[in-house]
Amino acid sequence: MKKTLLSIVLLICILPLVSHVGSPGVIYEGKLGNYRILANVNPPDVIPGIALVTVIIPENPEGINLEVRPVYWSAGLKGTPVADPMLAVSGEPGKYEGELWFMAGGTSSVQVILTEKGETFETIIPIMAMPTAQKDMPLELGVPLTLLGILLVVLIVTILAAAMGDSIREPGQERSQKANRKKQIGMAIGIVVVGLVIWGGKSWWDSEADYYKETLYKPFEAKSFFQQENDGDYLLLKVDSTVLNYGRITRKLSYMVPDHGKLMHLFLIRKGDLDVFAHLHPHRIDTLNYKVKLPPLPSGDYHVFADITRYTGFSETIVSDLTIPEGKNFSLASNQEGILGRDDTYTFSNPVTNKVSTLDGDIMVCGKPGIKTDLPGGYTAIWETETGKFDAGKLYNLDFALFDQAGEPAKLEPYLGMMGHAVVLKHDGSVYIHLHPTGNYSMGSQQMLLERFETGRIGFTNLPTVHSFPDSIDRVLAFLDQLPDSERDSLLMGDMSHWEWTDEEHAEHSMVSFPYAFPEEGQYRIWIQVKIDGKIVNGAFDVEVE
Repeated sequence: MKKTLLSIVLLICILPLVSHVGSPGVIYEGKLGNYRILANVNPPDVIPGIALVTVIIPENPEGINLEVRPVYWSAGLKGTPVADPMLAVSGEPGKYEGELWFMAGGTSSVQVILTEKGETFETIIPIMAMPTAQKDMPLELGVPLTLLGILLVVLIVTILAAAMGDSIREPGQERSQKANRKKQIGMAIGIVVVGLVIWGGKSWWDSEADYYKETLYKPFEAKSFFQQENDGDYLLLKVDSTVLNYGRITRKLSYMVPDHGKLMHLFLIRKGDLDVFAHLHPHRIDTLNYKVKLPPLPSGDYHVFADITRYTGFSETIVSDLTIPEGKNFSLASNQEGILGRDDTYTFSNPVTNKVSTLDGDIMVCGKPGIKTDLPGGYTAIWETETGKFDAGKLYNLDFALFDQAGEPAKLEPYLGMMGHAVVLKHDGSVYIHLHPTGNYSMGSQQMLLERFETGRIGFTNLPTVHSFPDSIDRVLAFLDQLPDSERDSLLMGDMSHWEWTDEEHAEHSMVSFPYAFPEEGQYRIWIQVKIDGKIVNGAFDVEVE
């Protein structure tokens, strides 16, 4: 009864149902004009909904104007609304906040616009604006709306009854039996009319709710299989695309494109102890099946996370599980030479425990204490942090200093077009993210969006042919694979700019930094990946987030 009565007033009370807090935020770091910016976009979990945007400019320049607006892949720049201003946060120099409405789901982006002295600078941050939740009516809102619905029903019935009876009597005239009959008829008509309106409203509301439920984002389901062959062990990943009731074009697997020169970035992490980590790059058998050679990993149950990006700019992670049985191929050494592809890597680390890494007062980097971990090959990584404590939802730069076997700053080389990669995983596996020095967004997605906006195309016409597109992408991948590392990294990096440490404190250190905001409290493990002397080196750190 409560739900039925609410239908009559929902049209005027829909706004309070919109959620402001959505899926984990998108982190961006890069240059905007002459300044380095850090941005955090928290997309809504219901669409339409409001995204919260935070931009930090460490230099805190004066006389600038900062604006943001949502830009959809399907609508382009011409179909984009007027930008909304970002407001400076009182007491926090260089920090700006704002809100953006996302009215439809799909591949989108936030365009950040900085104006200074008549010059305008822009950058694009990819956002996957998809509804992920269906909200229940809060009790404190439902009770007043129910009472209001009852009041409206009583008023409408009373008005119709009065219109049929009392309104046609002369002033001072007594109500006749005929007038009473008319009033009763008016009341009956009012009840029927209001009932039909409520029934129609409920039918419409249920239809909208069912459609919204169909458009909720559903991750791909996939199954991973362990397969032994004459030349070693393999992982087979089979994707089930039947969940695509919505976004059949946006999320089409035939439109997969490379990100950092690879069609898929797959991470294997042993469950429980989190002591085994592998970063692999499967090759495509067909649009639903992928295969990659496994390093000699120990038996156990593994998390499988596979990151992919489409021509439409839509990027997501396919989650699966893998069980590696007891076998003879396990080797404790994490030297991948001759076993894996040149860009595949794996490592072993200490099992996670309830005791997280703590600061060592004897370890100082740039005047700050640090958390130290030894890396394969005699290298060392130190996580530079003042307190070792982190708050959920707060944007941080995770800064790491790398040293060679002699304790001197290590000479870092690009790894797949980046000066470093990182993976963050909550101990229970509920939070996973693949990080880069530029943030946690897909570079391939950003490239697809920028190219799309430059063409001025809109809608879903003029798309590549589904049957030939995968073949053309495979040829691009083959071309990249045959290039020397230096040439390939130069192509992959393009005009991307990594933050350069120019301050005196860091001038003599080899640093890599990852911007990130831990989405929730709990215990996390962070793996960092860098390339030193032509070798991919991995290290693990543990942290507790409050």
